[in-house]
Amino acid sequence: MKITRISAQNYLGIRAADIALDRPVQLFAGRNGAGKSSLQEAVRHALTGETVRVSLKKEYALLLTEGAESGFVEVVADGGAYAVALPSGKGTCFEAGAINYVLDAQRFASLSPDERRAFLFGLMGLSSSGDAVKKRLADKGFDDARVALVMPLLRAGFDAACKEAQNRARDAKSAWKTVTGGETWGKDKAAGWRPPALPEGAAKAPTLLENARAKLTEADAALATAQQALGAARSAAQAREEQEQQRAQLEERAGRIERIRTKLAKDESELADWQPKVADAKAAAGGVKKVRAVMEDAVLRGLAKVAAEFLGIAEASTGIVATDSGEIVEWDEGLINRARAHVAEYRAQSKTAPAEDAQAAAKLAEYEKARDLMQSAVANSRRDLAAAEAAEAQLVELDKAAAGDTPNFDELREDVQQKIEARDAWRADVAKYQALAEQAARQEKVIEQAAQHHADVQAWLEIADALSPDGIPGEMLAEALGPINSRLGASAVAAGWSVPQIVSGMKIKADGRPYALLSESEKWRADAMIAEAVSHLSGLRLLVLDRFDVLDLAGRADALEWLDQLAAEEEIDTALVFGTLKALPCGLPETIQAHWIDGGVVGQMREAA
Repeated sequence: MKITRISAQNYLGIRAADIALDRPVQLFAGRNGAGKSSLQEAVRHALTGETVRVSLKKEYALLLTEGAESGFVEVVADGGAYAVALPSGKGTCFEAGAINYVLDAQRFASLSPDERRAFLFGLMGLSSSGDAVKKRLADKGFDDARVALVMPLLRAGFDAACKEAQNRARDAKSAWKTVTGGETWGKDKAAGWRPPALPEGAAKAPTLLENARAKLTEADAALATAQQALGAARSAAQAREEQEQQRAQLEERAGRIERIRTKLAKDESELADWQPKVADAKAAAGGVKKVRAVMEDAVLRGLAKVAAEFLGIAEASTGIVATDSGEIVEWDEGLINRARAHVAEYRAQSKTAPAEDAQAAAKLAEYEKARDLMQSAVANSRRDLAAAEAAEAQLVELDKAAAGDTPNFDELREDVQQKIEARDAWRADVAKYQALAEQAARQEKVIEQAAQHHADVQAWLEIADALSPDGIPGEMLAEALGPINSRLGASAVAAGWSVPQIVSGMKIKADGRPYALLSESEKWRADAMIAEAVSHLSGLRLLVLDRFDVLDLAGRADALEWLDQLAAEEEIDTALVFGTLKALPCGLPETIQAHWIDGGVVGQMREAA
C-alpha cells in the first residue's frame, strides 16, 4: 500500500496536518505530547475504522481536539481515499485482514497462541476444511467413516473438530465403562481387559445343553405315555363302575326277551289277519262313494230336470210367440240339440250302481283302527326286543371285563411320578446349562464390545491428537512458518539484530529466548520484524512503527538502515515511523523523509540531534 498524502484536523493532539509523502519511509518526530501518537492513531482509524482510546461510536466526540466541534482524517493510498469524520464516525475503510497487524506492530505478540495460529492460517491461505486435511487424515490411516464425522466440524476450525473427536472418545470411554460394569478406562488396562472367570463347566455348557434338551424331550414323551396309560385305566374303571351300577336294570331287561318275543309273534299274527280285512273293506266302499258323490250334486240334478222339462215343451211346440209383435219364432235347433246331449249324458251317469257290500264299507274305519293298533303293537314289541337283546350283550361284556385283569393304579401313579421327577431333573439341567451358555455368550459379547469400544477410544484419541494444535494444524503451520521465519531471519541479518522466530506452540523467541524474557527494546525489534514479515507475505507492503524512541542511537540507526534497505530494494511501499526525539536526525538517506510535529501541527525542520 503506497500512501501519498495524510490529512488530519482536530483529531486528538493533531490540530492540523497535510502531508505529501514523497518517499517510502516517513519519520515523524517531536517531543512528548506533540501529537505523534495521535497522528499514528488517526491513520489507523482512517484505514481500519478501529479506534484506540474509545470503543463506542457514540464516544467519537471525545476524539476531537479540545474546543473543536468537528474534525477529520484522510489517507490517500493507491489512488483511493480512506477517511473518517468526527464526531459522526462516517467514512470509508480499507478491507484487509492483515492491515491491523502492520499498523500495530505489537498486536501479534499480544495474541494468544490459538489466535496467532488462526491469524497465520489466514495469512498463509491455509484452510481447516477441505481435501488437504482429509487427505492428511487418510494418509495417517484413519477410518473413512470416522473422518467423515469430523469433517463438517472443520468448517468451524481445527479446535471444533478436535473437541468433537475428544467428545466421541469420551463417549466411547463411557460405553466401555458401562460394558465392563463400571470400570474406568485406561489404555493399558483396556487393552487386555477380561471379565471375571465363568463357573466351572461353562465352556462345555453348549454341548451339555444340547444333550439335556434331547433328554428332556425323551422324558416329556415318556411322561405323556405314562399319563395317557393312567388316564385310560381311570376311564376304563369309571366305565366299569357305571356299567356295574346298571347291571340290575340290564338283567331285568334281558330277562324279558322270551316274553317279548312271544308277544311280538302274537302281534304280528293278528296284524296279518287285519291287513286283508282292511283291503276288502276299501274295495267294497269304492263304488258307493262314487255314486254318492254324483247324486249329492243337487245343482246338477236340478239343472238336468229343468233341461228335460224344457226339451218336453220344445218337442211339443213349434216355437215361441214374440211379446212385442205376436209372431211365432221357431226354436233354435242347435240349442235343442245341445240340451238333448247334456240330458242324455246325465241320465247315463245317474243309472243305479251295482250292488256292493254296504255293510263292509261302513266297517272300513273300524278295521283300519284295529290294523293301526296292531302295527303300533308290533313296532313297540320290536323296540323292546332290541333293547332287551342290547342289555343281554352288555351283560356279556360286563362279565368279560370282570373276568379281565384289574389295573394297578398305585403302580401307574408311581410310574407317572417317576417320569415327572425325571422330566423335572432334565428341565433343571436345561435351565442350568442354558444359563451357563447364555452367561458365556454374554461374556464373549462383553469382551467383543469392550474391545470395540477400546478401539473406538484409541481411534478417536488419535484423531483428536491429529486435529490438536500439535497435530495436523502444527504440521501445516510448520510448513507455513517456513516463509515467515525465513523473512524474519533476513530482516535480522539486514538490521543486525537478534533473530526472532515463531516456534512450535506459537511461541515467539529471539535467539532462543522467550518473548516474555526480552527487554523492551528487544521486544520492539522483534515486533517490528514480525510486522514487516506480515506486510511482506500479505502483499500490503505497508509498515507503521510507533515508539521508535525506545531504541538507543545505535538501534535507531540500525532501524533506519533496515528500512532504507527495504525501500531501496522496493520491498516496501510505505513505512511510517513515530518517535520522541529532540530534533529530526541529520543525514537521512534519500528514501527517508522526516517531519517534525509540534503543538499538534506537522512541519519540517532540520536540526542537529
